[in-house]
Amino acid sequence: MLKLRRLTTGLMLSCLTFGLIVGCSLLTGSHSEISPASDLTTPDSSDCRMVQHDLGETQICGQPKQVVTLSLHGLDLLLSLDVQPIATTMTLNVHRGKTFDKPAQQIPYLGDRLMGQPVNLGADNTPSIETLVGLKPDLIIGERGRSGDEYETLSQIAPTILWSRGTTEQWQKSLRDLATALNLEDKAEQVIQQQEQDILALRDELRGTVATHPKLLLIGASQLDQGFFILDTGNSMGELLQTIGFELVKLPAAFQSESALVSLEMLPELDEAETIIILGWNLDTSTGLDSKSLSAEVSMEDLLGVHQTKKIREDWHTNKISQSLTASQENRIYFATFYKWGGLSGPIGTELVLEDLRQFFLGE
Repeated sequence: MLKLRRLTTGLMLSCLTFGLIVGCSLLTGSHSEISPASDLTTPDSSDCRMVQHDLGETQICGQPKQVVTLSLHGLDLLLSLDVQPIATTMTLNVHRGKTFDKPAQQIPYLGDRLMGQPVNLGADNTPSIETLVGLKPDLIIGERGRSGDEYETLSQIAPTILWSRGTTEQWQKSLRDLATALNLEDKAEQVIQQQEQDILALRDELRGTVATHPKLLLIGASQLDQGFFILDTGNSMGELLQTIGFELVKLPAAFQSESALVSLEMLPELDEAETIIILGWNLDTSTGLDSKSLSAEVSMEDLLGVHQTKKIREDWHTNKISQSLTASQENRIYFATFYKWGGLSGPIGTELVLEDLRQFFLGE
């Protein structure tokens, strides 16, 4: 249950952004051997700027070239600015090599944007500090929810900026902060403006769908008998659906409780939903993500999609309560992964969600 609570902190409702990354601690190694970042370089004070982030502000001098990312969200932001990392972590990291030598296969959704072979720092929640020190980066970017407790340690290695995530406004601010660090402010504005145009374009494309079936329920679940989460406008996913025009369905106030989890028995109270999108997750990496299964026909995205949604699909299609809902009976149930919809939570992730929505409702 502790892992599930950690899971909800990052990706959903600022308390829920999918616990594919469940821990927040950075382990390994003796911190006493880490040289302060100030000892590694002698910055030119005339080319320095203060970058704001969720744990304060960090001085960045010169042009960072050795950039490390410690989360999917950070990698999303960095790649959207066309900057390549020298090393990165990965959520549900089943790759055991020292580098991501075939990133397009090994890193779902973002790997095809990696031009080199970044060093593999391990899983998001347990990156290798020893490896990180050896790389001598000049900028580390990550998330407060995962790396906040180790911020001081990371800052001794290199200038470090950490953000939270959740709403569209948050990732746009984070992107602008990162752009300041990298002297790419104009590029960040181009990315944000392009995304706003893409969202409005899809809104026009889905105008008929929204008019016919406006009420949509967005939930996250691992196993149906363990309950589920309802996502609304307190996160980027809900905001996106609302911007497109959907009316997000919420649990009636009379049935709400202090618990974020909603029980299976409450599903009939949500039957006003004409469409339901279910975001599945699975924290068990022991089966279903075997990299040996990858081929030209089977990508990591394919494996991950099955791995994350298989159980909740089976539960939904065999449960009498879920099958009694109007959306189920009218075949308007769609499945996606929390990994993609909540794990990236940046401009690239948003584009991938737009692609899913276009596939769901337009079959494209």
